[in-house]
Amino acid sequence: MVKCLQHRELCPSCHRIALKVCEYTEPYPRVEATCECCGYRSYDIPMRLDGEMFSKILDRLARKEIGEICIDDQCGSREVIKLLKEGKYVEYRCLECGAEWNSEEVERALRKVKSVRRFINNGNTLSEVLRAQEGECPLCGWDVGHLHEGYSVEIRCPVCGYHNDFREEFPQKEPPPEVLAKFPKPEETG
Repeated sequence: MVKCLQHRELCPSCHRIALKVCEYTEPYPRVEATCECCGYRSYDIPMRLDGEMFSKILDRLARKEIGEICIDDQCGSREVIKLLKEGKYVEYRCLECGAEWNSEEVERALRKVKSVRRFINNGNTLSEVLRAQEGECPLCGWDVGHLHEGYSVEIRCPVCGYHNDFREEFPQKEPPPEVLAKFPKPEETG
């Protein structure tokens, strides 16, 4: 069972201290938030991975491992040079964006993606197999950092293309006065 580090915050919808924020560390660092006053909700949805998507990701990583395209999907340049080659180990640099990487790093990412695919093919769910520390891509393990939008943690990996989506659900109507009275307003400065 995944444990959540829970605390109360200011709700962006009703502006009461009623937002129950749950910070999870597994399968990767993420946040879910629900307001007990108005019903506002914020959560993330993992990327949908099927056989075709795995094939595209593995093909893209293989082309990056041999220096055919830039490591960064946002650049995608084919203007790549070899900086160093020693046996199987090769270092590359993109001439357009300046990104540098080596074949060992990409090979590790390829192995991790293949292991995730193998576990999913054996009947495991995505949340059972994706594992990442803070700032890592849960699919390939690349150090990507995390973007924060409100209470949600957004993951966009420029190497394998993994991304999560986050949703915010705002209430359709204001809660009744007796519900609002249960939750304090924040103190105003000044």
